Amino acid sequence: MNIMSPARPVLFASVLLASLWGLAGCAGSNPGPASYVLPASAPEQQYANAMAVKVAPVRLAGHLDSEGIVMQLNDIEVYQARQHLWAEDIGRQLQQQLQQRLALTLPQAHVVSQGQPLQAGVPVRDIRVFVSRFQGHYQGGAIAEGQWQLLDGSGRVLKQARFNIEQPLADDGYPALVRALGSAWDTLADQLAAELVR
Repeated sequence: MNIMSPARPVLFASVLLASLWGLAGCAGSNPGPASYVLPASAPEQQYANAMAVKVAPVRLAGHLDSEGIVMQLNDIEVYQARQHLWAEDIGRQLQQQLQQRLALTLPQAHVVSQGQPLQAGVPVRDIRVFVSRFQGHYQGGAIAEGQWQLLDGSGRVLKQARFNIEQPLADDGYPALVRALGSAWDTLADQLAAELVR
């Protein structure tokens, strides 16, 4: 029979209380919330294909649709930061970043948001992305996961696939996490560009 001595719960509570005070002290020294935007980078490859590409608004899992940057604490818990926030709606940032990256990778393509006028006389493609995870991971990296669909101009699905992109952090902290998430999203955009020209 395993009986816990009375001193052990008190010791555990003391350690937990000290940890919480330490976290409160760190938060108290912070002048206020920090806001982040996804970084931009130049693609390594370009394609000369002429086409019109419509990028639909990126759909997000419910736990991602918030101001706070999300951190996965273990296999079942996620935490939305209160002091480290997205400067602009993350779904909008992801759509804009995807459009910009595709426009750079496909310089002869006409890349627009869904609903905008399209260039005539070229093949039309429609990209739709659902993101189920876009967050820091307790094992020390960033992860972007979800599903994409590629449709033709009449709405017929040409291809769909899941994606799961993990990116290590170059350093500790939220700035490194945001850069790693941006890099993971650029990887997805480059994969989609390659699919568009196949």
